Amino acid sequence: MEELTAALAELEAPFRTLVDDSEWAHASVEGLVLDVGRWFSADAETRLAPQVTFSVAFSEAGRLQGAVYVEGYLWVDGKAIAGAWCGLGDRVVYGPRAQAYLGVPLSPHFCRGIQQRNGTAAVLMSKHPKLLPLLRDGLPRGAVLPGGRPGPRSVGA
Repeated sequence: MEELTAALAELEAPFRTLVDDSEWAHASVEGLVLDVGRWFSADAETRLAPQVTFSVAFSEAGRLQGAVYVEGYLWVDGKAIAGAWCGLGDRVVYGPRAQAYLGVPLSPHFCRGIQQRNGTAAVLMSKHPKLLPLLRDGLPRGAVLPGGRPGPRSVGA
């Protein structure tokens, strides 16, 4: 978990200096995940996918009672990789194999709006230019659902 946190902080660093005085909510997508993200873990019951599939993770979350769609970063073979998975509580129930999972559990309503507007299966991880207002203003009320364990910089979560 520490390696993933350090890698995301390093990726965020060049942007942090640009926005520190601008009052933006998040310096980058990596910063947003560090600020709002929650930790999830895989176990023996996790259905592991061979690769990151945003649309399948979204479908799985809609199919399973109480599950949430999560986008964030995975720690795989010494690298931070953007990804998505289906979580239930603090467990990954469907997603790629990884040593650590740090992501934001997103509401279906929020996801569908972003997906339709941007034409992408990924919501936060698409790095679409239309996401800049989310970095500037933060995620809207109701966009983040409960799930996972508090992330590295989550305050009062």
